[in-house]
Amino acid sequence: MKKKIKKLTKDLVRIPSTKDNPEEIKRVADFCENLFPKKDFTVKRFKRKERHSLLITFRGEKKPKLFLVGHLDVVDAEKKQFTPKEKGGRIYGRGAKDNKGPSAVLITLMKELSSLREKPSVGLLLTTDEESGGFDGVGYVLGEKGYTPEVGFIPDGGDDFEIIFSEKGVLHFRLIAEGKAAHGARPWEGDNAIDKVMEAYGKLRKEFPNPKKRSDWKTSLNAGKVSGGSATNVVAERAEMALDLRFTSEWTEKKIIKKVKEVVGKEVKMEVDVSGPAFYTSPENFYVKKYVEILEKTLRRKPVFEKYPPASDARFFSQKKIPAIITNVRGGGTHGKDEWVDVKSLEDFCRLLEEFVTGEF
Repeated sequence: MKKKIKKLTKDLVRIPSTKDNPEEIKRVADFCENLFPKKDFTVKRFKRKERHSLLITFRGEKKPKLFLVGHLDVVDAEKKQFTPKEKGGRIYGRGAKDNKGPSAVLITLMKELSSLREKPSVGLLLTTDEESGGFDGVGYVLGEKGYTPEVGFIPDGGDDFEIIFSEKGVLHFRLIAEGKAAHGARPWEGDNAIDKVMEAYGKLRKEFPNPKKRSDWKTSLNAGKVSGGSATNVVAERAEMALDLRFTSEWTEKKIIKKVKEVVGKEVKMEVDVSGPAFYTSPENFYVKKYVEILEKTLRRKPVFEKYPPASDARFFSQKKIPAIITNVRGGGTHGKDEWVDVKSLEDFCRLLEEFVTGEF
């Protein structure tokens, strides 16, 4: 099992399936589809906006009890990061932890389960758009395609088997202001659009002061990009600011958008690019408690429950009121130059997940 997982992790890392590379996105989907012979599995392939998703089941179920969810797309990286290296019990490479190592475990497990006489009610969903928002992968399959599992399992959050029970919602939006151009020496003759955007941002910053550390669980706001004006000595006729707001579960998407519009006022236009709800699954959920029992028995450790600021595909499960378990193996350097995953952790994860799946589904 360990050899299979290691080899598959490295094979996946070698495919540079970055979010803006449709050829490699297709290639990684083709590669994974070929791992599942049609005589043993029912494989559904979905394509939306050049994003490919695979749904593998044993009986073609529309409502399997469990969805195992992994993503095969990665963020951009230098060419050398797509050559996996193994050192000190770790595999280094783009996507090793996020999310090709964990996906390799899910694939290996699914293939192992096919040998059972009584097949579990489980589906494996592999997507290629998580780094782009997830709308054309998990969002599409749970939404437009209408698949409704009882619970989702997503190894894409936290570290070293932490269990993530809450993630913030995400709102990416732009503030746009129009003004009137004039000579920079005669500002009274113009109307500066940059001033309008900055004033609106100041109001938002006052309304949503940023947390100082991870445990400070409140809504955060980041100004990621500002553009506007044509020259230093010209009053800016137009300005735009792109912002990333992460909101806690006390807010709904509708309420947070309404609040932002109220704060910035009518002179500045708000355009939403991406939005998704906050995620929450109670630690007292039936499936979470069962998973914890098996975690304690298999790995001989107590569970660690955490909140996690980034958003994941789990929010689409929350949208459908479907509980989900978020966790991940031991690793580091996610989205960085030295991304790595611990090999033994992958092996432990496969053992743990096999116990969970065969025991409950």
